[in-house]
Amino acid sequence: MNIRIGRVTYLMLLATSGVLWLDSSSVSSVEAITPQTIYLSPGGNIQSAVDAAPSGTTFVLRSGIYRMQSVTPKHNDTFVGQGPGVVLNGSTILTFRPASTANRLWVARAIATPSSAESNRYYQTGCEQNHPLCAFTQDLFIDGQLQTPANGLAGLRPGQWFFDRSHSLAYLPADPQGHVVELGMTPYAFSGPAGGVTIRNLTVEKYASWPQRGAIGGDTASLGAFWKVDRVEVRWNHGTGVGLGSSSQILNSFIHHNGQLGAAVHGKSSMVAGNEISWNNYIDFKWDAEAGGAKFCETSDLVVRSNYVHDNNGTGLWTDIGAVGTLYEKNTVVRNKRNGIQHEISYGGVIRYNVVKDNGSIPTSSLWYSQILLQASSGVQVYDNTIEVAAGYGNGIGIMNESRGQGKYGPYVAANNSIHSNTITYLGSSGYSGLDDSAKNNSAVGNVFDSNRYITAQSGAYHWMWSRPITWKQFQTAGQEKHGSCCK
Repeated sequence: MNIRIGRVTYLMLLATSGVLWLDSSSVSSVEAITPQTIYLSPGGNIQSAVDAAPSGTTFVLRSGIYRMQSVTPKHNDTFVGQGPGVVLNGSTILTFRPASTANRLWVARAIATPSSAESNRYYQTGCEQNHPLCAFTQDLFIDGQLQTPANGLAGLRPGQWFFDRSHSLAYLPADPQGHVVELGMTPYAFSGPAGGVTIRNLTVEKYASWPQRGAIGGDTASLGAFWKVDRVEVRWNHGTGVGLGSSSQILNSFIHHNGQLGAAVHGKSSMVAGNEISWNNYIDFKWDAEAGGAKFCETSDLVVRSNYVHDNNGTGLWTDIGAVGTLYEKNTVVRNKRNGIQHEISYGGVIRYNVVKDNGSIPTSSLWYSQILLQASSGVQVYDNTIEVAAGYGNGIGIMNESRGQGKYGPYVAANNSIHSNTITYLGSSGYSGLDDSAKNNSAVGNVFDSNRYITAQSGAYHWMWSRPITWKQFQTAGQEKHGSCCK
């Protein structure tokens, strides 16, 4: 029996007691194989090894950089780093020469991938003004430092680069000799419809992933179920770091500095637990265009537990579009620029035992930039959370009622939500908790705040809202906080 891996065919010498051996006299990237385990080294082609092996194989990656690898696993495949320093890097290394121009630029040839020219067109208008090229997926790094894309050659400054896509040329304003210049080229590290895939103990970086698509996971239209990402560092990928489907798990991982989102989950019965999710949306996608720490769409029975979610450029943790049965518990969610935990146009869930503070970055007269926000969602229990609102910006626990249509389980309205037994501290005189009803159609019924403790460090009079800013006594007159306590 022959097995072909890469460009070399190896003759199987022995098959006894279920153990298979290969002639290893000329093996470089593949050294030994059993029916379930293949060892790989940098320089080998991971996809060729996957193609040659049966489903359910474990691929053990030795330390080093696996550059521009894109893997479509088979069912129940496992990919594990044998030790520290196993890196899948989606970039190519560029070599520059002086440009034939009078402005002393440096140029390298770099083929633009289709994703750069055809990136999700919605996001062509989904960029903040200071980063208008966010939809183009290729990022350039010098010695690991991200460079800012420019619109043209004129006035190119240190820290910037320009990509002439029509001629496949990358320009820098200074000679990069002696430095490593990398350009993200490959859209996905792991993707495809296979189920039961495990990825463990490695790093995935600098992939040219599309908006709303994961460097791990790929296109949301073809996500496999029962994936497990465990102890993986995911960083500097252009779109989403990790995007998984139903019955999947993201565990004990460090997901940081991804261009749009750190993590995303779609489907039913998934878990996101024990991760650090931080500093995502470096490319400045608009916050309302799905950007920040993590977003979970059309999920059921999702568990988000014991994550440290901080300093993301957008919302920290966000459920959206018909989510039902969500559990957020024991998370620490701090210093995210939009909302801390947001549950939007969704249904019943529980938000408990979380520490949520210093989220929101803009003063507002509405309940946007809340530590916990229920937006046109119903049947949610929010209790035993520790909430802290920064001086000068942000809000406490907010309910926003809007006219948002209907989903699988009924209208998207802010109704029958219970907010109780939380401690809410305001460090300044601003910030609210309560209800903001922009729908004004009598649908915001059954919402109750009770048994919450409010600490007002500077004793601002108006820390509550019931369609308008009100005082503590007015909040109680509106039927809220019959057993609550205020104020310090």
